[in-house]
This record gives sequence, structure tokens and C-alpha cells, in this order.
Amino acid sequence: MKTVKSNIAIILMTCLAAVQLAGCAKNPATGTSTFTGGLSEAREIKIGAENHPKIIKEFGGEYGSPELRRYIDSIGQLLARTSERPNLKWRFTLLNSDIINAFATPGGYVYITRGLMALADDEAQLASVLAHEIGHITALHHARRYGQSLLANIGVVAATVVGGRPAAELGQLGAVSLLQSYSRDNEYESDQLGVRYLARAGYDPSAMGGFLARLRAHSRLSAKRRGESPDSVDQFNYLATHPAPAARVDRATRLGQKASVRNPMTARDIYLSKLNGMRYGDDPDQGLIRDRDFLHPKLRFTFRVPAGFSMFNTSKAVNAFGPGKSRIIFDLAPKPFEGSIERYIARVWGSRLRLRQLETIQVNGLEAATGVASLRGRSGTLDARLVAYRIDTKTIYRFVFLTPTNQTARLSTDLRRTTFSFRRLSRQEASRLKPLALRIHTVRRGDTVNGLARRMPYADFQVERFEVLNGISRNDALRVGQKIKVVTTQ
Repeated sequence: MKTVKSNIAIILMTCLAAVQLAGCAKNPATGTSTFTGGLSEAREIKIGAENHPKIIKEFGGEYGSPELRRYIDSIGQLLARTSERPNLKWRFTLLNSDIINAFATPGGYVYITRGLMALADDEAQLASVLAHEIGHITALHHARRYGQSLLANIGVVAATVVGGRPAAELGQLGAVSLLQSYSRDNEYESDQLGVRYLARAGYDPSAMGGFLARLRAHSRLSAKRRGESPDSVDQFNYLATHPAPAARVDRATRLGQKASVRNPMTARDIYLSKLNGMRYGDDPDQGLIRDRDFLHPKLRFTFRVPAGFSMFNTSKAVNAFGPGKSRIIFDLAPKPFEGSIERYIARVWGSRLRLRQLETIQVNGLEAATGVASLRGRSGTLDARLVAYRIDTKTIYRFVFLTPTNQTARLSTDLRRTTFSFRRLSRQEASRLKPLALRIHTVRRGDTVNGLARRMPYADFQVERFEVLNGISRNDALRVGQKIKVVTTQ
């Protein structure tokens, strides 16, 4: 049996070596040989084209007027022409998402969100993001990932044959570790290539480090709003796919300082004119956050969270983070249920919990039910209150209120008020709800950071949001005539 295993292992390792030899290609960006697993350019383009409509749908569609879309595309095309793959049919898409994100798919498809565009301060910073994503494609990072996954799969099979299950598990860990580490190297390499393309196109190469610093500031504020330490965004994670933000900012800043561009371009005034009037934050189709209220004009419901809770809206759920690691999660039940709402909590949603205090209640004319359970988490025991509301035979909305045991009594009244704040919106109420917008404000005499920030329609962290949005400090003196970004109701 051992001889058979050895022979199979030798065959697999031979195959591994053969695949490596056959699947190499010259890396256009670096000139080195890169293992791609035989992924051709034609196949890259096919993958990108097939996934393009799926990505647009997943992110809420494309955003912006034809003029704005052409503007984004023109920046991308300029940068792409300076790259090592200028003949690809590059495509640059602005997505209707407030999530700050950018990514690329094989074949020349690059995507940014309106949330990211709002964070950037000038055209050069936006160009730095596009240049970074172009770098992923020119350096064959997608093809490398494909090739590495092919090698990892062969290696895991060999480990299984030679050493059985424990060795296979080690092989999987080794493959994952290699891929994750390599992905961090990809990010650094794309930053380096991005600075290269910025400089070739005449943009300010320091924009890469400048935007990454803004991204880090946004991450720190998001952590603070979740009740976490802002410094947690810089902690090293062995399996993270991106470098620690602080290290990446420092490296990109040094790369920008080394690049030399005569009369570098930032195009801030042009860029800010494109931002003026842009939708900011949630799309009405996903629901809107207004101070402590969440309102959904399309599905026509609303609720209010307690003071001191900070809300985050995603496509899957609304999360609110409160004092003492307390948390509220609101979502839509994935499947309809024909029985009573109390039975739904007991037999379906909370079937794996030891529920107590289970009861049916009425909330603003809606049938609802609630129950309590205890959960063990990494930070200790949590009390969980489940609340479900039946809208119709197909629709059930749900709250989970999570509180550390020593905080439950103190927060009980406030969370009960949230439970009973849930109600349907009338058609008139829903029709009056409009999304937030980004406006460019020209500083006048007497304007201050604190004063302008307090006008923005937020219940929490107004000044901090203003600082991150504009890349300034509350201690900075504003100049008359200076252009800054503010968030307003439309």
C-alpha cells in the first residue's frame, strides 16, 4: 500500500512540475516569468465580460449621468495607455454603491463605487485608485491567483495520498497561507505600478499615499462608530488579503516621493465640480438612515434606534452598534412562514436556542412576537432578545438585540422603545423621503469646521465625518474661498 501511495505521489509531483513549466507567461509589468496556469488573454477577457453584468447587478447598477461616466472612463483610459497592456479593451465603471470600494476583474474591467469617489479629494487621488486596479491586471494578478489555486489543488491531493487526512489539512493551510501572503505582495506591487502610471500620465504621484491615508482615516472612524479601537485597523492579520493600512500608507508615500513629475496635475476644481450634487450614502432602494431613524421608502417601514447607537446599512441587514458592545441587527426573514409569528420564533428562527419569555405582542397594528435567550460569545455571555413582525403571508421582519449581561437591564427600556417604534410608512411619507447629496461649499468669512459639520444630517460623529470627508482637522483654519465637501438633504 505504501508503494502504491509513493508511486501516485511521484506521478502527482511530476504533474505539478509539468503544469508549472507549461503554464508560465512573461509578466508585462515586471518582465519576469509568471505562473498563470495557462490562463490566456482571450480567456481573461471572456471571464471579465461574463461577470460584468453580474457585478453591476450586485452593486445596484451603474451610477451617474453619461457625462460623469465619460469623465471616469477618460481618466482610466489615459492611465491604461501608459500601462504595459495598452491594447486591452479597458472598461471603467462607476457603481451605485456607498461602500468605499474598488476592484478589477480579468480582461481590463475596473470598477469604483460612488462612495469611494466621494472620499477622494481630487482627480489625482481618484486616478491613483484606478491606476492601482490597472496594476492588478497588467501584472497578471488574476492569472497568478488562478495558477496558484491550480498548484494548491494538486499539492493538496498529493498531501492526501502521502500522509492521509492530517497531512491534507496541513497542505490546505500551507496553500491558504501562501496565497494570502502572495495577495499582500500583489497589493504592494499594484501600489508601485499605480504610482508608475500616475507619473507617466502627469498626475501628482503623492496622490496614492494621500488617498490611502484618507482610506485609513475612514476605517478608523468606522471602527470607532462600531465601538472598537481605531488602532485595530492597523493590527496585522496573518490571513489578511491586504497589507495593514498604516504600513501601506507609509510605503505608498515613499513611492510617491521618489517619482518625479514636472508640474504634476491634481485637477481638484474640475473633480469637485463633478462631485457637486452626487448622491451620498444610502440609495433609497436600500433604505435611508436619518439621525436615529431607519426609513425604507420602497418597502415602506421605519424604526428608531436608541441614542448612542451608530447605524450601518448593508444589502443584507441594518446593524446598530451601541455602548458596552451592545448591538442591534435588523433583517428580512429569508423564507415565508404560514404559522403564527410566535411559532415562527420558536420552531424556525430560534429553534436552536433555549428560548424563554416567549410571547405574542401587537406593535402598531402588526402581529409580532418576542423571546429571550442567552448566548456565549468570545467576550462573554450575551443576552439576546428576538423580535419578529409579520407584514403579510410572505414577509417577516426581525430584530436581534444583543447586550452583555451586565448591560441588559440598563438598556432594556431603550431597546423596548426601538421594538415598538417599528411601523409602516404611508405612501405620502415614503414619497417625501429623498437621499442625501454631496455639495461643494465655498468657505465664507466666519465658517469653521465645527460649524459646518454641525449642519450635516447626522446624529453621531458629525465633526469626525466632516474631517474624514475633507481630509482636514477641526483645528485647521478654513480659508475664505476654499472649496470643501458637505453632506445635505436634497
